[in-house]
Amino acid sequence: MTGRTNPRRKGSSPPSREPSQNDSPPPDAVAEVVTRFEAYARARAARDSLLPGARTGPWHEQRAFDDLQAAVARLRDGMR
Repeated sequence: MTGRTNPRRKGSSPPSREPSQNDSPPPDAVAEVVTRFEAYARARAARDSLLPGARTGPWHEQRAFDDLQAAVARLRDGMR
């Protein structure tokens, strides 16, 4: 005997848990994260724009990133 267990043996793995309604994130929290991500992506792209009028400063990009982080934190908190 090698001391190994048979992975196919019944009962060797923990029972799988069926996802419940409480496991899904709130739809508006997910939508907020997507919206904030898009705003951050636009700010990031505008930073490198060829058109001077379309360029934004680093503060705009940082603000969009901070808003994205806050939205992700709210989403995580809503999952607990």
